[in-house]
Amino acid sequence: MKKMLFVLLLMPFFASAQQSYDLIDFSDEFSGKIIVDDNQENSDLETNCTLNLYQKKNGKLVFSKPAFYSGYDLEDSKVKSNIQEIPYGEQSILIFEDFNFDGKEDIALRTGNYGCYGGPSFEIYLADKKGFTFNESFTELGSNYCGMFTVDDEKKQLQTMTKSGCCWHQFATYVVENNQVVPIEIVEESYSGIFADYSVQKRVNGKMVTSHYQEFPLENSDYEFTMVFENGKKMYLTKIYGGDQLGYIFTNADNVVELFIDADFTFNKTTQTLTFSNKSTIYEVSSKEITVKDNGKTYHLNKIKETAGSFNNLKWNTFSNVNFK
Repeated sequence: MKKMLFVLLLMPFFASAQQSYDLIDFSDEFSGKIIVDDNQENSDLETNCTLNLYQKKNGKLVFSKPAFYSGYDLEDSKVKSNIQEIPYGEQSILIFEDFNFDGKEDIALRTGNYGCYGGPSFEIYLADKKGFTFNESFTELGSNYCGMFTVDDEKKQLQTMTKSGCCWHQFATYVVENNQVVPIEIVEESYSGIFADYSVQKRVNGKMVTSHYQEFPLENSDYEFTMVFENGKKMYLTKIYGGDQLGYIFTNADNVVELFIDADFTFNKTTQTLTFSNKSTIYEVSSKEITVKDNGKTYHLNKIKETAGSFNNLKWNTFSNVNFK
């Protein structure tokens, strides 16, 4: 009798308290709840609850997996779902959506904070005849980027974003083939000094082909004089390297850099022209045109739509890389 009493007294210390919360309605076919166990919350795993889904028509359990929830998921003692504020906003424990474009809603289950900068990470389970089956390819997209991937139903594409610090970002686009995600474009942008550098991979005939280009970001630039040509191309004379040197930048209509010169300028005080060379080609810039001399031929770039700044009032003597003639 004493032994039985001792066991009964110990039971409260070993029993685990459970709480359950219903999911706010997310499906016409399924209902759900999370089960929170004290032992789960105190474990070394990042998952801290179990998410269960049931068929509404008969209450049958159709899905049960460990998951991660936080206080943000709760609203009036219920669990929010289908919240996806990409990339850094609130993302709920469950996102119920068609990810592989087969007309059936799939499951994105938050299982921790393994995304970029400790952001949310998701396991993906695709709907099939058996119920919901884990998919490693989709899970890769839901776990290793900045939050959950986004779904473009119209184009039947998926997109991810990730970053490192302020100056490197990656944006990727995928299609779905045989329930596997396949990249069709990956764009990486980085900022170093004057330009934004881009590396673009595009899928061509089943292979990823890489190209590179630079853009001149106007919002962070200190340009002194600009020419805008009728075809949309632009020329900039701008301060570079801390402001004591001059840079010549020629771009296309999308501000993609076609020519950048940062040394060996000569300013002719008599003709009020700036001259420099790029290999065997000689450029002469005035307030009204750009003259290009190449292989014995002379070209006049004078179809100017507008200008900004004043070429004649530039303080040429403040630039250490400008000589005078």
